[in-house]
Order: sequence, then structure tokens, then C-alpha cells
Amino acid sequence: MSSSTDLENIVENFDWSQLSLEHLKLLQSQISKAIDIKIRDLKLTKGAANLTENYDYKASLAKLFPHRLRSSLSEYHKCVFIISLGSKNFVESERLEACIKWVSENFKSCLVLVCDSVYRLTIEVRQGIEGDEAWLEAIGTGEEFINENGLLFEQYSESCRFELRMASEILKRSDFSIYYEELQNLYQKNQSFQSMVNSFAERYRNRGEQLEIEKADQLRQKHLATTYLLEESALFTCLAKEGWLTFVYPGAIKTFEEISEGLHPEVPEPLKQMIWVSLRLKKRNARSGNEK
Repeated sequence: MSSSTDLENIVENFDWSQLSLEHLKLLQSQISKAIDIKIRDLKLTKGAANLTENYDYKASLAKLFPHRLRSSLSEYHKCVFIISLGSKNFVESERLEACIKWVSENFKSCLVLVCDSVYRLTIEVRQGIEGDEAWLEAIGTGEEFINENGLLFEQYSESCRFELRMASEILKRSDFSIYYEELQNLYQKNQSFQSMVNSFAERYRNRGEQLEIEKADQLRQKHLATTYLLEESALFTCLAKEGWLTFVYPGAIKTFEEISEGLHPEVPEPLKQMIWVSLRLKKRNARSGNEK
């Protein structure tokens, strides 16, 4: 009997009720990671076996907020490139490289913000892991991203200087705490801002796969999603205060589009200066150059 068959028999016959909930959640997380790696390896194998299916991506400007600056984006020489851990745009190297290439062609310097600290909230929502365990996994994922992609950024450093920074570092700053509290108070008191945050929280909770939850846990999930946006907004405010005003992201985030367009003038002063750049990614055949 093969070792894989032995393993299958053990898994099938094991009494899983013996394990604690925390241990089961940890196993779930490890299995999810193993599945992601296996899927990625299968895609790479398939791509190597069939060169006619060899695709890469091209990034282009989709939207810019505020709209009035669209024709003058070239006047801004530095940007923040937001890394949303776990998203396919940052897991798949072809997608990531397309974004890096676009940034290098349009800016002279770029702060790469690896959003490790807020990723802990995604882990809690998607995997049910909580507290220190979620934090450690999030920090580890951020470090893994830098280790795996550091050289990729260096390849484009001749035309653009890239600086990688972890969100968890900014989280320790005193001005982060000040801005986060200010945004929390705004959420409690301003109906327009509250509606925008709640709308984001609903979309955030419904995207991708997540654990099935009881109604009693839905309030906690909403709190996690709200915390995600408020923390991210405080992070961006800290960077805007430093003079990093242009934020680049592959995809649309309505929240920051609205803030950049001036629809929520009550947000902290530095955040009101935000310029939001949304990128579009198109798949194209790497051999022919044809887009799909």
C-alpha cells in the first residue's frame, strides 16, 4: 500500500472530535495554504507543458480620482502601491509584475505598502483564526511576500526607486492612533461616512470564500470588516501626511474613490488630499502580444 493511501486511511478514520476548536482551525489554515500552493504548482506545470497557453498581463490606467486630475497625473512623481495580501493580483507574479512595470513607467519613486497588519482581519473573517494566531500568520505572510518578490521590484528600480514598508510598522506610530480614533469618532457621528463604511463592510464580508457563521457572529464579522477599513484609512492618512498623496491599486475600491473625489470632507485633513489611481489588468498572449 502506498504512503498516500495510508495517509488517506488515517484521515478518513481519525476521530476529529478529539481535537480542540483552536487546533482544528490551525489545521484548516495549514490545509488551505497547502491547497493554494498545490493549485499554483499545477498552474505552473500546465503553463510549462503548453506554451501556446503562456499568458502575461498588461496594466493600464482605468480610473483616477479626483477626475479633474486625470490629464495631469504626470505632474506627480511619487506614489504608494498598495499590496493587499491574499488577493490574486499579488499572489500571481504575472499580475504583480504588470503593476510594478506600470508604476515604474509613470513614477520616479514608489512606497510599496505591504498591508500585513490589516490582513489579520481577513484571516479572522475567512478562516476563523483569532487574536495572536491571526496576527502572527498575517505578519508571516507579509514577510513571505517581501522575500518572494523583492527581486521583482529590483528589476524595475532603474527607472523608479521602490521602498517596501510594512503596515505593521506604521501601526506603532502615535499619529496612527490619533487618526484611527478620529475616524472611529467620525464613523459614530457622521451618517454619510457611516453608510459608506457599512457598504464597504458588506462587500468585504461577501467577497471570496469564508466560514459559515451563525447569526450571532455576524455582528463580530461586521466589526472586523469595519475595523479593516478604518485601520487602512488611518494608514493612508499617515502616509498622506508624509507627502505620499497618490495611491495606486489594481482594482476599484469605492470608499477611497469617494474620499478622493471630496465626497467626505470630514475625514482627517491629510486624507482629503488623496489621489486614487485604479489600474486595469488585461491578459495577453506572451508570445503574440494579443490581449484577451
